[in-house]
Amino acid sequence: MQVFESITAAQLKGPTHLTIGSFDGMHRGHQALIATMQAAARAQGAACGLLTFHPHPRAVLYPDRPVASISSLAERLKLYARAGLDFTIVHPFTRQTAQTEPEAFMDLLKEHLALTDLWVGPDFALGRNRRGDVPFLQAYGAKIGVHVHVVDEFRWEGIAVRSSHIRQTLTLGNVMWANVWLGRFFTISGVVVYGDQRGRTLGFPTANIAASHNRVHPADGVYAAWADVEGRRFPAVVNIGVRPTVNGRQRTIEAHIIDFDEDIYGRCLQLAFVTRLRDEIRFPNLEALKAQIGRDKDLAAWLLAQDPQLPDYERYREWAYTADWGVDVFGDSPEALFLHAAIAMFGLQAAYDVQGPTLQQAIEVEGADREDLLVSWLSELLWQQETHGLMMQYGVIRELTETRLRALVFGRAGPSDLAHIKAVTYHDLHIEPPTASRALWHARVLFDT
Repeated sequence: MQVFESITAAQLKGPTHLTIGSFDGMHRGHQALIATMQAAARAQGAACGLLTFHPHPRAVLYPDRPVASISSLAERLKLYARAGLDFTIVHPFTRQTAQTEPEAFMDLLKEHLALTDLWVGPDFALGRNRRGDVPFLQAYGAKIGVHVHVVDEFRWEGIAVRSSHIRQTLTLGNVMWANVWLGRFFTISGVVVYGDQRGRTLGFPTANIAASHNRVHPADGVYAAWADVEGRRFPAVVNIGVRPTVNGRQRTIEAHIIDFDEDIYGRCLQLAFVTRLRDEIRFPNLEALKAQIGRDKDLAAWLLAQDPQLPDYERYREWAYTADWGVDVFGDSPEALFLHAAIAMFGLQAAYDVQGPTLQQAIEVEGADREDLLVSWLSELLWQQETHGLMMQYGVIRELTETRLRALVFGRAGPSDLAHIKAVTYHDLHIEPPTASRALWHARVLFDT
């Protein structure tokens, strides 16, 4: 992929397809738009690229209200290249850029990129005072020979996927849902810096990454994560916060890399967040803190040993059924199917908009057959929600037979304002194994609301 430092630095011969935006995080919605553009460009033998601005326009226009980014510019460029784009233009954004009229901007694209096709979302706007909205661009594009394509808002599991929503979800510590919308584990990269060496005295040495004020960070708490050290991957338990037990004041990101003992000061470390384990809390003494870190380490190691994966398919789809809620659930294994059914039940109740997990709960249920077991599993989770306020956000199926299920679920306990499901019904309930025409397990479940 070619990278140009401005529009004028790119002298393309065309035909050229282009999309414009910050594409922060390169989430599933971005990927879908780019894939649609690429397919059309390849069919025409055209070049296909992306124009982004640096710094982010809001940082220039509203310096007192900057947007914390999901990915750094360097990370975004790697993601753009991985998407198969032919080129990316990183155009400098200044106050002068903000005053450019949309006609002048389109003329610039036509002149330097030989632009033939522009791909945008329904709420896109370009130029001074955002005057270049979609109707304007389509009309002006017709005059200069640029076809403006409008791609519908992308939805995943019924939820509109937006960078702003992912940022909000990350700041709640709800990394599991953010990962699903990103289509990969959320990562933070940085150079390992010296800390106060306290972790080593506790028997859990940590690698500290300096926290950037320009980046989104998950909420304070403890996380299971993958640590990448120069291309080598290790399990890790990560603490984000101020370390209240030792009266810390500065927010840090520190990772205890499990079964790892190398000096990596000054080297780059990337952390890929898999799930949140608990809040950061103050302990009465260092011995209690040390004991909890040991439990966190063991749990993170066990979770990551399961090699959790993000499915490349929608885990569930809602369907209309009178006044009740129904879902079609999918999984590449029976275990995934049962787990996704639980996630669907809480996803319908907007569990993605609450804070990330603070506790773990072991669940064990039995049923007369596979369908009855699914109802028992979901009903037990509803009982946990009703009696303890447990809002499940992540889980691992430890054992699953035709009549028995054991699982460990992660969630947040406490009162919730979420819409409530009253019961799981047997109406139209069925579970189907994969077929020649469908590669996934499928279940249909109806909830009484």
